[in-house]
Amino acid sequence: MGAREAPGILGDFSSLAANGLRAVRSRLELATIELKEEKAWVLRFIVVATAAVYLLSFGTLLAILAISLAMPESTRPAVLGGFGGAMLVAGIGAVIWIMSAAKKRSPPFKDLIDVLKNDEEGLGARRAAGVSGASGNE
Repeated sequence: MGAREAPGILGDFSSLAANGLRAVRSRLELATIELKEEKAWVLRFIVVATAAVYLLSFGTLLAILAISLAMPESTRPAVLGGFGGAMLVAGIGAVIWIMSAAKKRSPPFKDLIDVLKNDEEGLGARRAAGVSGASGNE
């Protein structure tokens, strides 16, 4: 009689664990959906930040123009060339960094959801083996 109770308890425990993992996985999937919904806010934020960068860049350009006009005429090409080269190098570096960072990014919680699915399947297989082993003893 004690031998039959163990698979039943083990089956109940693995069923409970599988249900718990399903609940956790569904919560994580909901969190992922909510993160995707935040995409609109992030895009709006990026548009405003881009506009701010553009306006700051234009202001910097006007400041450089004012500085170059204040310089003697013979040094103006060197001043404008130096500032322009520095801005181009900084901009190209920023674009390269953004592209490399975007390629490395994976979906949020992807690894955790995959692990929980594997745990759920493992517990389901253990439960199925416990149930088939219990019916083979009868």
